[in-house]
Order: sequence, then C-alpha cells, then structure tokens
Amino acid sequence: MPSTTDKILSAAMDCFFQHGYDTANISMVSRYAGISRVTIHKQFKSKELLFRAVVEKHFQQHNILINVYSKSEINFWQETQVLIIQRCEGLFTHVSSSLVRANLIHAGQAFCKDLIQAEENLIKNSIQLRIEKEISANRLTLSKIGLSASALAETLHFAPFGITVSVSDNKNTTFVENLMAIFKASTSPL
Repeated sequence: MPSTTDKILSAAMDCFFQHGYDTANISMVSRYAGISRVTIHKQFKSKELLFRAVVEKHFQQHNILINVYSKSEINFWQETQVLIIQRCEGLFTHVSSSLVRANLIHAGQAFCKDLIQAEENLIKNSIQLRIEKEISANRLTLSKIGLSASALAETLHFAPFGITVSVSDNKNTTFVENLMAIFKASTSPL
C-alpha cells in the first residue's frame, strides 16, 4: 500500500503532467490525491518543493539503472546506447501537450537546476568510468579521435540528448543508434 507521501507525489505528477507547473496547485493535488491540503503543506511547504520532490523521485528511480550500468562490464556500446536513450526520454517525454511539456521543462530549469546538474554529473561520471574500463581491457581506444575519456563521456551524454530534444519526429532512437555506431567504429582498437 502506497504511503501518504507516495500518493501525494503520484497525484502531483499527474497534476503537473496534465496541467503544467503554472496551472497546477496544492489544492488540485489535494483533490487528485484525496488528501487534505494541510497534510500536503506539512510535507511540502510550497508547490516548488513539491515539484522538486517529483523530479527527485524520478531521478532516484533512474539512478538504480545508472548504478547497474556503472558496475557492468558486459557490452559497453549496447548498454551505453540504452542509457542514452533512457536519458533522452527524460521525465516529461510522455506529456502529450507540447505547451505543458515546455512549461514543465522551464519549471525544471528554474527550480531544479541543482538536481539536474547532479544527475548529469552522475551520468557523465558513470560513462567515463565505463570508458576507462574498456580502455584498460583493450576493447576501446581514444587515439584515433584524440579525446580524453572525460571528453568522450561528455560527448556521448550531451550530443544525442541535445539533438533528440530538438528533433520533432519519432526517429530519436534511430539517431542515437547511428551515433553510437559511429563512436564505436571510431574507437575500435582494431
């Protein structure tokens, strides 16, 4: 049975995703959750803090996948591709309204910049750790591309994300697959 906090966060996510950050409010979350406004205010002093908690919960769930990725030594390129696709999908991908999605992205940048930065650093560091493992095992070389492990990790993290956010059709996965194939070919030690 979900806790009161889980019910509040689930209802808040529904409200934010359906109506946007600007339109959603504690009263609306209270109605969606069937929990009094007073109870919500006791746990979350403001709509901003409630929104941050929704974003934090998403990142905590995503961090389980990142931890598994970091520890793995199976197939670097396939696992990195999966990680990047999951990253590109993001928290607001399934919001049907582009106006609501834009409003949520703006709110995320305004109120969750520190959370987003910490998440990005975690992802980049995880990719860099995997690159270093691949280099140590002689399965990857950076000599052909002249990048450090840190620079390649940053490129792998940001290039697909930045471009797929701006792509309007549903070819994001194909784009990431093609980009990973190029990076794989250019870093192959053979």
